Amino acid sequence: MKLSIISGSHREQSYSMKAAAYLQTLADEQGFEETEIMDLSTLNLPLWNEGVWSGSDEWSGWRVLAEGLKTSDAVVLITPEWHGMATPALKNFLLLCTSAELGHKPVLLVSVSASVNGVYPISELRMTGSKNNHACFIPDHLIFRDCETLLAADQAVSDERFDGRARYTIKSLAAYARALSPVREELQQGMKDFPFGM
Repeated sequence: MKLSIISGSHREQSYSMKAAAYLQTLADEQGFEETEIMDLSTLNLPLWNEGVWSGSDEWSGWRVLAEGLKTSDAVVLITPEWHGMATPALKNFLLLCTSAELGHKPVLLVSVSASVNGVYPISELRMTGSKNNHACFIPDHLIFRDCETLLAADQAVSDERFDGRARYTIKSLAAYARALSPVREELQQGMKDFPFGM
């Protein structure tokens, strides 16, 4: 199975990328043979415009990214909490995704907060993030609270209980990926006939 982890921070060397690296190590232990991290701070995707439909040159980077997503069995979306919201880069990413990239694939939502907050981006993404791309957000999510102390070491966390929860959550994501594979296959034509959510 293949997992795509999307780091939605605009900042280079972000705590979102540290969270991505940590989750990648857990994914390797839970049955994902391949894990790819996509860092939106370095990909510089244009803001959504109609050129994405016509295949104009500015979207060549997106087309490469989209091809990688199409072969993924599951996805992790990571966003820092900025003013109680998910980042513009991650929202733009979700605008670009169609059912070809995310349709009926399990998606784990993750937020990163410098304090004890972090729930608002999760709520925002659950409410609007899957309408036209048909992503299946799994029931569990992760919030890296007090990220500066929680993610102090490379590819590790300082809280043993959080580590246990994160391992269980990645295990759940892998189980959903296996279970949803035949669903995705069965609904391929339907996603072409009915590409937009109601």
